[in-house]
Amino acid sequence: MTDSSRHGNARKWSARASALLFLGLTLALPPLALHAQPRPGVPVNIQADSAQMDDRTGVAVYSGDVVVTHGDMTLWADQITIHTEDRRPVRIEADGNPARVESPDLSQRQRVATARNMEYTFDDEVLVLIRDARVQTPTEDTRGDRIRYDLINDVVRVEGREGERVQITIQPREE
Repeated sequence: MTDSSRHGNARKWSARASALLFLGLTLALPPLALHAQPRPGVPVNIQADSAQMDDRTGVAVYSGDVVVTHGDMTLWADQITIHTEDRRPVRIEADGNPARVESPDLSQRQRVATARNMEYTFDDEVLVLIRDARVQTPTEDTRGDRIRYDLINDVVRVEGREGERVQITIQPREE
């Protein structure tokens, strides 16, 4: 394989993996009753200070003020790591101070999730926000040390740090 075709394949894999990363992360926001729609044909754009893709280990790392945009969804992180098996993404990790995902809901109201670490696993479709986890919508604000959202079963679990309680604020319905 020539260097140019290897780099071309890495870019194709990278764009596909990044699209799946962003879709995975945004499908789970907010964890309370969200059903996002895929955006076929919409490009995924990644900006970072550096990128490293290792085909042998199946790991791609984007570092330094990483910004991923896909349509009207945006992810900011200090670093994003994509793990693959047989060139198929299996796990995504986003780290930041904090990492942040913003996207509008179906009625175009803004949703924001933040955490120091975010993990998404494709096989079981679980998004986990770890350390200082928070999900904000116009009607709810959920905080805990860890928020785990099982997309398949639509189950949310919010956990506090030892000695701390979770906080959930639900706004009254508009009349």
